Amino acid sequence: MRIERIRSKNFIGLGDVDWIFPTGPIVLFFKDKSSQKMFQDLLLNLFYDQQECLPLIDQSQNELVEVWMSREDLRIYMRYEFIQKGHESERMLTLTNKNGQTVSLPEMTTLGEYLFNVQFQDFLLGGIVEWPKTDHYDYLFQRSRNLLQGGEEGLSITKVRASITGAQKRLREQKEGMALIKANYDALRREWETVHRQQEKERLLYIDLKNLQEKESILIDRITRTHNIQKRLDLLDQNPDYRELRRFQDELNQLEEQCRSLEGNLAANSFELSVDWEVIESLREECLEWARLQKNLSSINARVQVRERTIAETQNFLQTSGYQGLGEDEVLLLKRTVQEKDGAEEKLNRLILTKRRLNKLQGLFLQESTRLENFALMGDVQERDQRKIAQKEKCVEWWRNSKVGNTLDRTLRQRLGVRSIAEMLSYRLLQYYKRYHVSNYQEFTSQLMGFFDQQKRVERVKRQIERLQKKVSQEEKLRRIVHSRNEILRHAFTKVQSESFSEWLMGWEGYRRKKDQLSMELSEMHLELEQQLTEEKKLGQCAEQLHKNLEKYGIPPTDREEALGAVLKIANRLKEREELEREIGLLSEKFYGLLGDRNMAQLRETLEPLAELEREKCLPNEERLAEISAGQKELTVIRQHLAVTKQSIESNPKGPLLSVLEKKIEPIKSQWKAYEDLHHALEDAQGLLDLSWSEWQTKHEKTLSQEKQWIYDHCFSSSMTRSIEKGSVAKREYFSFRMAIAQLALGYNTETPLFFSIGKLKNEDPDQIFWEESTDYLRKQSLSRQVMFCTTDYGLGKKLSGRGWFLLV
Repeated sequence: MRIERIRSKNFIGLGDVDWIFPTGPIVLFFKDKSSQKMFQDLLLNLFYDQQECLPLIDQSQNELVEVWMSREDLRIYMRYEFIQKGHESERMLTLTNKNGQTVSLPEMTTLGEYLFNVQFQDFLLGGIVEWPKTDHYDYLFQRSRNLLQGGEEGLSITKVRASITGAQKRLREQKEGMALIKANYDALRREWETVHRQQEKERLLYIDLKNLQEKESILIDRITRTHNIQKRLDLLDQNPDYRELRRFQDELNQLEEQCRSLEGNLAANSFELSVDWEVIESLREECLEWARLQKNLSSINARVQVRERTIAETQNFLQTSGYQGLGEDEVLLLKRTVQEKDGAEEKLNRLILTKRRLNKLQGLFLQESTRLENFALMGDVQERDQRKIAQKEKCVEWWRNSKVGNTLDRTLRQRLGVRSIAEMLSYRLLQYYKRYHVSNYQEFTSQLMGFFDQQKRVERVKRQIERLQKKVSQEEKLRRIVHSRNEILRHAFTKVQSESFSEWLMGWEGYRRKKDQLSMELSEMHLELEQQLTEEKKLGQCAEQLHKNLEKYGIPPTDREEALGAVLKIANRLKEREELEREIGLLSEKFYGLLGDRNMAQLRETLEPLAELEREKCLPNEERLAEISAGQKELTVIRQHLAVTKQSIESNPKGPLLSVLEKKIEPIKSQWKAYEDLHHALEDAQGLLDLSWSEWQTKHEKTLSQEKQWIYDHCFSSSMTRSIEKGSVAKREYFSFRMAIAQLALGYNTETPLFFSIGKLKNEDPDQIFWEESTDYLRKQSLSRQVMFCTTDYGLGKKLSGRGWFLLV
């Protein structure tokens, strides 16, 4: 993949550049090291999302980087923007192909992996080569050795081993001191565990003490409650009539409350009266009788009104039910219609099975007819043919068995050389049999019998089919019967708004019941009307007598109705009071006679609520007493345990606080743990280092040496090797090793560009030949992959531009 062009705008460290990269090796000149570093960080950020490499952008303006890349089958345009939104910056990367269509990267894949098919670490090793700032020969020799030993130029296996060995030595020197610290820690730890066990034991003892105290309290409450229940039950057994006494007392309280309420109403009415008590006492009985008659008449009138409404509703129901005018004959006719419909439907349902059977028989008939066709030739055989063939078979058999026939046949064969008579007879029979596709008389007879049997089967099936077809032919007649009967029933059901015949019959029964009820209601109505006339007559006579009596006392006609109402009101109240006082007297006599010298209030306080005692009474006294006895024994055991627990708490030794011990233990523990962790870490590091180094030597050292030697031999002139200085040898060794690492990291991958970075060379660099040979090697590499030589040395760039490199400033 080749980078064709890079254009930036307002980008920190680069500014506004527009580099168009030609084919061949390229020298990129940067004005200072920071710009060169910024370009390298931009590449890492762009291709591998290493955003921590770039500094914060200038918040006053947006930054933009555009990159064009291509290869034979792909062309990519990348637009990398840094947009400021408020106080935060947002980085946006847009990829499009040559058609302007957006290119989407696969999930969890970076741009470098997509374009170059190279992971980030391999890109760092094979895509970016940065020449060290210090090029002293000792420094370069050291980095070369590091590359050979572990593939990391900044990591010296020898120094790491020496550091680990020194650290282990210092740890061994501290071993005796650590042993004392460990012993102190173990002693404090044992003391902490002892104190912790004592405190835990004390805590558990306090928990046991609390639990035992709670059990003791619960048990005491239960025993007390059981004792109280037993006392109440004993008192209830001593007073078996308590329920009746309680009922009498409740009834007395209700009657007394009613009496008090009536007294209050009577006092209020007496204060408002304008009629003398003499008039009230004299007319009291007559007023009560008049009130009784009036009450009876009102009751009769109410009943008459209810009955009139009932009669009207019943008559309306009978008129609108749809059954009006129907007789028993019509009901019987409708029942017969339903029976005929049901019978026809039942026959139709049976016809379904008959049809299925007919279909099966028709299929069987076709099968049997097909089998019969196989015997079609046998249909031409008549009875005389059968007799004739049987006679011929007997003749042939007789001729073969006779001596004359055998002698004659032998003579014909041996002397005349012709067929025998038996053969000729057999040949004729055989020709006859061939007409029926058989070979002998037995097969002929068998085929003939099969024909007759099959013919009988076909005839039998045909008769069954005709019989079933005769039954099936009745289907249309049955459907007409069902249709006509359904029409009759539908008309009848619609008239009474019914869905089925059972519902219609229920309606008919209801109609008949309503009709009978109407007759009874009319009869009762007639009797109540006669009773109403009688009561009205009595009421008129009573009212007339009351008016005469009121006239005697000089009450004006205008006030007689009011006086009569007042007298009636007071009379009713007095009558109610007398009845209540009579009931109270009778009930008090019963109550106090039954109570005797007992105190009802004490009985109520002890025995109530009675429902609870009723439930407890279901349990036998023996069980309750046994429960009390068991509870007392359990209480004794619990109190013994309480005493033992309290004694254990008092005798438990008191040690120092755990927090004090923990403060002493923590620093010692941290010191010892740090020592142990460091010891294990050094051992693990030593083992990991040995394993990694051994694995590197096994897998990569030989390959790296061979690759380095190949690069060295093809890059640098062998004729001058002995005359060059030590510093130049170091540079050549390092360059060969570093390029070998780059080559091995990428393998045969030529899609990844090579960015070779170097700072500014010294003014009088004695190794001009090294740089000429190394840049020639890089120029040759540009034949297979894109190579960019990044430098801050303009003079070096100018020299390279004269040696086939293209200089971009």
